[in-house]
Amino acid sequence: MDSGFPNTAFVIFSTGAFGGAEKRFLNLSSFLSQKHPHNIRLFINPLMESHIRRIFPAQTFDYIDVIGKTSERANETTDSSGPVQYNDNSPDPLILNEQVSLARKYYWYFKNKFKQKKLFYSIDALVKKYNVKVLIGIFAGGPPLVFYFEQPSRPAVIFSDMDSWFTDVLTDTEKLWYRKYYSFNSILEKADAVDFLSPYIAEGVKKRGVKISEDKINIAPSSFIDYSKCLPGSKESFEFAFAARLEPDKNPMLYLEAALIILKKYPDVKFHILGEGSLVSAVNEFISSNGPKEQINFTFHKNPPEIFSGTSVFVSLQSGTNYPSQSVIEAMACGNAVIASNTGDTGLLINSSNGVLVELSVNSVVSAMEKLITDRSLTKKLGDAGRDFVLQNHTIEKVSAYYTGLIKKVYSEHNRSQG
Repeated sequence: MDSGFPNTAFVIFSTGAFGGAEKRFLNLSSFLSQKHPHNIRLFINPLMESHIRRIFPAQTFDYIDVIGKTSERANETTDSSGPVQYNDNSPDPLILNEQVSLARKYYWYFKNKFKQKKLFYSIDALVKKYNVKVLIGIFAGGPPLVFYFEQPSRPAVIFSDMDSWFTDVLTDTEKLWYRKYYSFNSILEKADAVDFLSPYIAEGVKKRGVKISEDKINIAPSSFIDYSKCLPGSKESFEFAFAARLEPDKNPMLYLEAALIILKKYPDVKFHILGEGSLVSAVNEFISSNGPKEQINFTFHKNPPEIFSGTSVFVSLQSGTNYPSQSVIEAMACGNAVIASNTGDTGLLINSSNGVLVELSVNSVVSAMEKLITDRSLTKKLGDAGRDFVLQNHTIEKVSAYYTGLIKKVYSEHNRSQG
């Protein structure tokens, strides 16, 4: 046991498709558990466990605990021949608020409180078992931790907000009071520290009226991937790739619309779309209706860099921010030029030296695609520069040093405040 490092547990509860945050923190916790044996735990739910066992069959579980019954799964439709469709999208809370009765709101309030408190008790049992001093809640792993703030003696709590979509951050907590134990507002405001993936996400949360002390806000320095899996391969044929959770904010349908236009003019080009999510059926229907199927490869891939090694261009069209997407960094490390929507903090990762920034319109995306198809030397130059950039700037050493410092700092400050 490392006496200089406090016992720390990451709490990750998946609610749908496996995304960049889950991959990032699985790899980070694994790295830290090797660096600080016996000091790191990972608490996950059954859906996260199923993702790990399906995508990373070699992953060790010796530092991982699963909270909940294995029968508990998100609402999903499984087709063994293709990607999984996760129907986990929730309607706009302000619209929903006008459609439900007061009795239903009270029901939701107590139902959500009961659910989160039940999770809290399970987490707390493990906290006591492993003498955990610092908890890091990621996404849905954060809300159950609010019950610690009712206790006179508790571990330090960090909330990691990786979501540029701001799905469950409420702008009107008085009107939507019944979502208290479901939204992220309470954990954002009460945590000892908040860890944001980028400045864009931090500013977006502030604009929604969430009150966080400036001294509690921390911005991760970068992201990272496993570069041993990312090697440029033969790029003789010209291929595009898109990889993301298939949700509306990722704009996979815009990618497909652009692909269809390009294929009519450049029929030898190939397109890949990799991912799972609520839009699986829409993607399948689009490809079936418009084709040609042999030029558009739609699949779920456990190791996307195997595809990226052969592609020349990666396309990322997120509505929020493309920085610092795991898939974008993997594709860059495989020597891909990048076409990215000019949104949020994207410019921190993609610029004219390694890619092309576009507007979220078919014409803008098509124009960028055609530019790279017709100028292969430019495409290679951008791809080479992008690989060099991520190898130098987006490393696990840099990220682990940031989290190690944050954990020690929060633990020390929390101890003084409780002293």
